[in-house]
Amino acid sequence: MRAAQSKLQRLLVFMGCAVLFLCSCQTPQSEVADPGETAVAPELGVEPNQMKTVEPVSEPGPIVPLEKSKKPTPKAAGIFKQADQRGARVTEKGDGVWLIEKGERRFELREQSRQAILNGTVVYLNEVFAEKEGNFALSDSDFEYTLRPALDPPEIVLRSKTVVLDPGHGGAEPGSVNRSLSILEKDLNLDVSLRLQKLMEENGFKVVLTRYNDRLVPLEDRSQIANRSNAGVFVSIHFNAAFNKEASGVETYLLTPQNSASTNDDAIGSSEPSYQGNQTDLLNFELGYRVQSRLIADLQRVDRGIKKARFKVLKDLECPGLLIECGFLSHGKEAPLINTPVYRQKLAESLSYSLTSILMASRIVSSDR
Repeated sequence: MRAAQSKLQRLLVFMGCAVLFLCSCQTPQSEVADPGETAVAPELGVEPNQMKTVEPVSEPGPIVPLEKSKKPTPKAAGIFKQADQRGARVTEKGDGVWLIEKGERRFELREQSRQAILNGTVVYLNEVFAEKEGNFALSDSDFEYTLRPALDPPEIVLRSKTVVLDPGHGGAEPGSVNRSLSILEKDLNLDVSLRLQKLMEENGFKVVLTRYNDRLVPLEDRSQIANRSNAGVFVSIHFNAAFNKEASGVETYLLTPQNSASTNDDAIGSSEPSYQGNQTDLLNFELGYRVQSRLIADLQRVDRGIKKARFKVLKDLECPGLLIECGFLSHGKEAPLINTPVYRQKLAESLSYSLTSILMASRIVSSDR
């Protein structure tokens, strides 16, 4: 009996040692890597979902080819879909830059920015190009009123080939002033407009000015002059000034589309009505692009871009319209240049070239007027 008990005790001791041995060799569950988990290499300033991945080390085995993704990555799904709807191709260039191409048009976007580039010309978006609901995409407004005319230029259909030029300010309203050079914006606006009128008339076009001398014309009357003249195109001529003395260059303004934010405003104008001038939003963009790109090429000034604002002179137009800021009277080097007749003539010639090409390429639809 005692021999049997001794034998049983030795057996229990042996089994206990075995259990302890097995437990000591087992890795705790918390230290076991999930086979489906991917190690992440932390990178300064990069969001977690944008970090590069590091493949886990595994034992040698048969190589299984990875299946190619049939869909774009989640963060690209939105912009890929938008480009596809326009028949365009998207390329992620890196460093937050995306390129959308169709035919001869190349539209470059930068993440977290409202500034885009169309064939080398700066264009301001209505909203920041940013990640929304897990992927990057343009706002509905930019898809319709920026990407669409940028990639698919609309046919230029006008009601006439009459050009209405609007020399900004006048009379008691001098506009921007450079006292050291004794120059007033209102005088420069009129000078450039008269030069441009002469060139356009030499090219065979009818030109109407909202003012022919130094007098004040109410803003609401300027668009009505264009409408009564059955204008095909309206162009308002201005010069700029800024508290920032380093500001320089040329910028072209379009009327802001309905329910969109103007370039210098972060708030989306959801309560804004649709103005008469919004009926030509797409054509406004194409005309603005042609004029701005030509001015930058001819004058070699800083490209301040195609921008949007709800300027009163643009709201009630029945034809495509632009407001052009032709340079800064507050800039130490640009103001003396603007003050020369040679430069203003070159400015008028550039505008004449782009407007003539637009009118020559247009199809005229007769109106009841």
